[in-house]
Amino acid sequence: MTDPFASGLPRLSTPRLALRQPTESDLPAFRRVFGSAEDLKYWSHGPLADAAAAGRYLESIRSGVEERRLFQWAVAVADTDEMIGTCTLTSWDRDNRHAEVGFILARAFWGRGYAREAVHRVLSFGFEAMDLHRVEADVHPDNAASLRLLESVGFVREGLLRERWCTFGVWEDSVILGLLARDLRVQGKP
Repeated sequence: MTDPFASGLPRLSTPRLALRQPTESDLPAFRRVFGSAEDLKYWSHGPLADAAAAGRYLESIRSGVEERRLFQWAVAVADTDEMIGTCTLTSWDRDNRHAEVGFILARAFWGRGYAREAVHRVLSFGFEAMDLHRVEADVHPDNAASLRLLESVGFVREGLLRERWCTFGVWEDSVILGLLARDLRVQGKP
């Protein structure tokens, strides 16, 4: 199999979105997406404190692609190229053909179907270009919107890991979901 990231993070598109390599021009958007503790209550890290923190975050995304450990696309509105969130494939195990998916949008863009559209496109890329057999997701049990989104594209709840993460000083459980390539639902279909 050829390396789908040999030329960097490939640009992906949907009718409404462009999924692309994040750039320095996205630094203000990173602060909007990752700036609120309330919006990040189910995320793996706290808010980005300032522009320097956003810059370090962007650099970690770039090095992740170079090292083939993190593939984090900027999710942008196609018409304006405004970054509204990110969608990620990480923990790529090429031998066993699996990875993990993650996603987040700025609060102003919640409830419009953008996250589902981005996740579906990234999953399609993973199964086709990366030759994945399985994708996993790790979601806080109270994150009903993310659980609904993942189940709508075909993920199945496979278990609960008790006190898996210490987030903001509190031990939190995690719902583990799995999706096999053959189970990815057609975009727009329940």
